[in-house]
Amino acid sequence: MATVDKNRDGIPKMRVTFSDSQGLVFVIEELDPFESWSQSSFCARVTAGTCDCGLFQSLHYQCQHAHAACADVSIEWALYVHPVYMQDAAFKVYEM
Repeated sequence: MATVDKNRDGIPKMRVTFSDSQGLVFVIEELDPFESWSQSSFCARVTAGTCDCGLFQSLHYQCQHAHAACADVSIEWALYVHPVYMQDAAFKVYEM
């Protein structure tokens, strides 16, 4: 949750320049550079769980860009977090 909160803190540093709310595809422009990336705009595909930065698909929870996209159209970001991060999944590990 600390990483998710950190990613959500980056929302004010982003501007959504294009949104296809039907397909949940967004182009996000960074107003502040993202940890030394030379790229300044990223495409986030929320339902597909991908972003050009590569973090969304590798970690299976939203990067800063996907959080900015969700905030722009007021959709609940938690719907797109991989089930392995949910509390029920953690409890199942210790069921035995």
